Amino acid sequence: MKKLIIAAALIVFSLSATADANTDYAKRVGGYFYTSLSPYGTWIEIGFGTPVWRPTMIRKSWAPYRMGQWIYTDYGWYWDSYEDFGEIVYHYGRWYYDDFYGWIWIPDYEWAPAWVDWRYDDNYIGWAPLSPYALFSINIGIHYTYDYYVPYNHWNYVKYNHFCDRNVYNYYVAPKYKYRVHNKTKMRTNYSYYDGRVRNDGVDFDRIRDRSGRNIEKRNIVTYSNPMQRTKVRDNDKNNREIRTYIANRDDISRDGLKDVKIERNERKSTLEISKVELGRDRTIDKTNDTRKVETREVNKTSREDKKVETRVRTEDTRKETNNNNTRNKVDEQRKVQERKEVEQRNSEIQKRNNEQIKRNEEVRRNEEIRKNEEVKRNEQIKRNEQIEIQRKANEQLKNTKEVKVPTRVQKNYTQERVNDNNESKIEQRQETQRIEQRQQKQETQKVEQRNQNNNTNVNRNTEVKRNETNTRTETKRETKTSEQNNRNRTR
Repeated sequence: MKKLIIAAALIVFSLSATADANTDYAKRVGGYFYTSLSPYGTWIEIGFGTPVWRPTMIRKSWAPYRMGQWIYTDYGWYWDSYEDFGEIVYHYGRWYYDDFYGWIWIPDYEWAPAWVDWRYDDNYIGWAPLSPYALFSINIGIHYTYDYYVPYNHWNYVKYNHFCDRNVYNYYVAPKYKYRVHNKTKMRTNYSYYDGRVRNDGVDFDRIRDRSGRNIEKRNIVTYSNPMQRTKVRDNDKNNREIRTYIANRDDISRDGLKDVKIERNERKSTLEISKVELGRDRTIDKTNDTRKVETREVNKTSREDKKVETRVRTEDTRKETNNNNTRNKVDEQRKVQERKEVEQRNSEIQKRNNEQIKRNEEVRRNEEIRKNEEVKRNEQIKRNEQIEIQRKANEQLKNTKEVKVPTRVQKNYTQERVNDNNESKIEQRQETQRIEQRQQKQETQKVEQRNQNNNTNVNRNTEVKRNETNTRTETKRETKTSEQNNRNRTR
């Protein structure tokens, strides 16, 4: 019996010692913040002594901020991740996609409900991981140390009515349509400081509520800093208004915690501009008066410690002022660079418009010359047509004038064709034709003379002249027929 009692006591003592050891390990410097990520990925050094974490227990198409749910809280939009490592990597640090390493996470000291960029329009809302070049400042919010454009394929887009769904990942816009949606949306990055912590306001709450047509409930955030208080059971009760989230203390975030993890060193450099990244550096983050009061209450109330706190606060204020001045200088410099870019862009646009105007003027001038040439050609064509018309009328008039001679010439040609083989007939025909022509010319001369003489005579005499002319024509025709008959006879 004594042996059983002693064995039970040893078991209880060993379990108590193991629990105390685990608690001490979790609370020690860097014990949990860095080591908790090791089972799900590897720590690598990408150059200049910069350690980053790369997830390995993931699918090929994996990306940050995909598996989870958006919840509205006092600190804005909170990303409640379904992944075991999400309580750290989605609320601290930044994500970056490297061409060689894939998605890597860069640690940082500041907690936020989610570190993402936002885009939206009237139909869709989208988010993407905030780049490592983005820094938060209490005075100006998010500002950038390097120009970086997040590719459209790193964004997640859904319609408003699915934004707060538990299974929002089932409603993401397909990759082949993502570019079209991305081009129609506009940027929105709205971070502020509230109650000593960063607040992610994102897209306006009222806009999302109105567009989704749903009643979105605001839930409370309950923080814990002891990793042993973490629960792995997700509460599915919709009426639960509390969200448990891990807030690391300063000792746990310290870079000394990296001594407890294995860091792989690779000669392959990253595409990340490390010199432009200020995350994870030993810099003092601005705090509000509320934060200073909390820190002051945590210090012992002895006079000696009060003096130390006062000295430390004064030193921190000095560093804060220096950091604020540096930040303002950087912002002013960025603003000047942006203004120069805008001026250069405007000048480029003006030059482009001037070149386009010159081209249009040249085009107008060429068109005017072409129009004038066509007009000259049309005028010349009209003149040629007029000359042709005049010539045609003159030919018609000449033809009408010689109309009387045409039958005789036709007859002459006909007679000549018929008697080509008979020289005697030709000679006689020519003589006969000459006599007829002489007679006709004589008659025409007589007619002309008779017309000149009878200009002032009466109508009866004109009638007589016409009768004579008719008789003359009849006699001429008769003689012609007789001559033709004789010719036919001779030919036979």
